[in-house]
Amino acid sequence: MYKPLSCVLAGILIASWGFPSASLATVPYGTLTGGTPGGLGPGLAAPSVVPGKEYSHDLDFTTTGGGGIPDPQQVIAWDGSGGTADGLDYTGTRPNYTPDDEVDATANRRDHLFVQVIGEQDTAHLVFSHDDMISVYPAAGGFIPFTVPSAGPVPLANGNLIGGAGELSFELASAFSAPSTQGVWATQSDINLMPLPRDIDGVEVWGPEPAFTADADKYSLSVDGFSGTSVWDLGTGAPYISHAMIVAAVTQPGLLGPIPPSAVLPFPDFIEGDAAVNLDALMVQDIIGEDGSFDRDPAGGIGDRIIFSIRQIPDPQDPDGYYATGSEIFVMDASLGAAGTTYLFHGGHLWDHTNALTDLALPPDFIDGNRGVIDVNAIEAISEEVVPEPSTALLALLSGACLIAAIRRRSA
Repeated sequence: MYKPLSCVLAGILIASWGFPSASLATVPYGTLTGGTPGGLGPGLAAPSVVPGKEYSHDLDFTTTGGGGIPDPQQVIAWDGSGGTADGLDYTGTRPNYTPDDEVDATANRRDHLFVQVIGEQDTAHLVFSHDDMISVYPAAGGFIPFTVPSAGPVPLANGNLIGGAGELSFELASAFSAPSTQGVWATQSDINLMPLPRDIDGVEVWGPEPAFTADADKYSLSVDGFSGTSVWDLGTGAPYISHAMIVAAVTQPGLLGPIPPSAVLPFPDFIEGDAAVNLDALMVQDIIGEDGSFDRDPAGGIGDRIIFSIRQIPDPQDPDGYYATGSEIFVMDASLGAAGTTYLFHGGHLWDHTNALTDLALPPDFIDGNRGVIDVNAIEAISEEVVPEPSTALLALLSGACLIAAIRRRSA
């Protein structure tokens, strides 16, 4: 059976370390075939064959040496078999906002399968991760912090088992599967063998190979209220979507509504009011005008669009305990503006507040008898198959032809 180069290297490293060993090192990024999304169907392309994968960690770190060394705004390329390398580093790319904040969402300006993952089609599978720090409610009232395990399985109230905070989970498209069919797509060891991820808070796939050549040209920092920007454009170093626009979008009647004084963002510090709204998951479809601006369609059609989620915001005065569970996912169209923002329809249901409180709640016995909901903090989309790059496919064809010719010569 074929083993990716990263697996071979991992074996060599482990053999050289002995077991156990005090000498640890990052597993090098292996060889991976480039490609694009292929056929849509009920199956999931494996992490080891989906090209151009990057992730952001909370807190951001570098893979240099043993890995795990803090390095704000550093994105990690991963091969799907445990090998990694440093990818993009956004530090110094914004002339007018220079603080080295943490990255908490990544995307490409033309994310593959954007249209297929939203309710217009619901034919691509959604990939997501969730935060390791959430707020839960004891029976006595008042919210307290709870650390969600980095490794799964994590049980949900809907009966599904998903990955931990350091893993990537999936929801299958309703075109091929029953509603709310969810599970684990990439484990900790698939993503990074050394060190195992604690909290994946941003993901981007379908970029070029090797993935450390970078693809995530749209990103968000934590906390948006610090800079007044929710999405940044790498190419211009300027704001792509303002924090005020995201606040206006989620506070629309029929969505989350106005932010009450009792709502608060507890991590990294207690933040109230509009500043508590913080975008932390992102996909982008920039098809109108310049890539560096979120543009309406001048002809009145669909404009540039984003799919996004925000951080969990508990509210002890709310009957259900949350202003935002963090697992609501929104779709915003520049042609419609903030007022036209809707909930994502995927997997046969809306990713709205009600769905989060019912399907995405955690069983009490999993959270020490408390009541709580996961907080989605990274999103992407995948297909059933991967189409190799033309040059790669041609090379495979030629290799196959040479092999057949060699076999025929030996037979003769």
